[in-house]
Amino acid sequence: MIGQCVLVTGGTGIVGRPLVAALCAMGKEVVVLSRKLPKSGNLLAHPACSHLQGDVAHPLLGLPPDIYRDLASRVDTIFHLAARTDFKGATVAEYQAINIEGVQHVFGLAAKCGAHLHHVSTAFVRGEYDGLFSEDDLDCGQSFRNSYEESKFRGEQFLRGQLAQCKTPPVTIYRPGIILERHPTQASANTFGPFIFLDAVFRILLAAHRRNQDQQTVRVRGSITGSLPFIFDDNVVEAILGIAVTPDIHGRTFHLLSAEPCPNRMLEKVFNAAFDRTAAQLTTAEDFVLTPPSPAEKILARKTAMYDAYLDVNLRFDRRRLETVLGSDWRPAISVDELLAAFSLYLAGKKEADKALVLPLPDGQPIDAYFDAFLPAFVGRQLIAGLATLSCRFWLEVDQCTSRSLEIDQGRLVKIAPGHSGSFGYRVQPATFLQVVAGRLPPQQGFFQGDISLEGNTMEALRTATALEEFFQTYPYTTTPAVA
Repeated sequence: MIGQCVLVTGGTGIVGRPLVAALCAMGKEVVVLSRKLPKSGNLLAHPACSHLQGDVAHPLLGLPPDIYRDLASRVDTIFHLAARTDFKGATVAEYQAINIEGVQHVFGLAAKCGAHLHHVSTAFVRGEYDGLFSEDDLDCGQSFRNSYEESKFRGEQFLRGQLAQCKTPPVTIYRPGIILERHPTQASANTFGPFIFLDAVFRILLAAHRRNQDQQTVRVRGSITGSLPFIFDDNVVEAILGIAVTPDIHGRTFHLLSAEPCPNRMLEKVFNAAFDRTAAQLTTAEDFVLTPPSPAEKILARKTAMYDAYLDVNLRFDRRRLETVLGSDWRPAISVDELLAAFSLYLAGKKEADKALVLPLPDGQPIDAYFDAFLPAFVGRQLIAGLATLSCRFWLEVDQCTSRSLEIDQGRLVKIAPGHSGSFGYRVQPATFLQVVAGRLPPQQGFFQGDISLEGNTMEALRTATALEEFFQTYPYTTTPAVA
């Protein structure tokens, strides 16, 4: 169970932020420990949340003795998320202070105050173990792809050793897969592979455009038949809290994974859909021998070399213990729409996009006529085949021109009205709007170039724009509507 006073180490990280917000929403008193105090604009606006500047790599968590004693007197639950997660270290010694000694120091605090320690490890403590890896498995004689994996293994090994002595505070271990941000920012390019790949390919395409060069497909060495255990950050928090409030979890380990991994084939498809072109393609090492890499491909390979070993894997994990608590249907495989929404949202925020990438503006097509004459001809009709599940209400604001709200019910356009109404909306420049409704500019490319901004429920906004792209292609805006 979760006590009333909760310490969260690494509370300013990808998983830490939504976990802290959720704990505050549950009415808990939350103390966030981080090496740097957040800037004032980033502090969680909740009276039950406080911040301490410290470092798990140091004894007493880097806190003054009186502050440490006070913390130990109040805390009854600890979520330990702080870790070094990059793959840049050449040896385990470079991760020792945070990923191994940090676990020992946090465990020491838990033992001092009798707090339940919830330790976030990684599913990749399995290293290069070949076979089904269970939640009870740890030391199977495996080797590791990098020092990060081994350091997390050793941190968990320490806790397992303490549990074996039966003289420990309550300890629960969580092993998430590869965590993706559902709502990524530009800082996401510094967190994990998919966004680093997106950033690198974006810059390659932009550089080619600025040099007036053809934008060739960039090859990436990797197996099209591989798969990766992705899971979104909010689902990790959902699982941790769902398990943490369950009695009798002391000493147990849980794999936090979607029911099925993400196939590399799907990853490649969604990656290119986010760019609206075949920007990157997985290929074999032999192909690079037959056709040597281009300069752009060499740059991409150097920038993403740390993830090369993960593009050939087909890992099998057991999650029966997780399913016992959360149910066998918890988190099915990540969908194409979810992945595309995250990738598109990341590219939509790129500030370096060259406005010259926008397609030429069509002449003589007034914007008001689109809403007043062209679009009303579709009211009451099914917009496109296969959209019977689309129901939403949103608004469109064309800068300095007009603002309209649209309502779609089960794939049928039912209402066009002035003003703002709905759970999300789009702001767009007139030239970009006309390109989109003329079927000449995919919405994703508009986001990518920074010419369309989203407000409200961004996930629904991205999904709706993706769904409506076929409508724009099928019924491009002309002065005389062509309704099937």
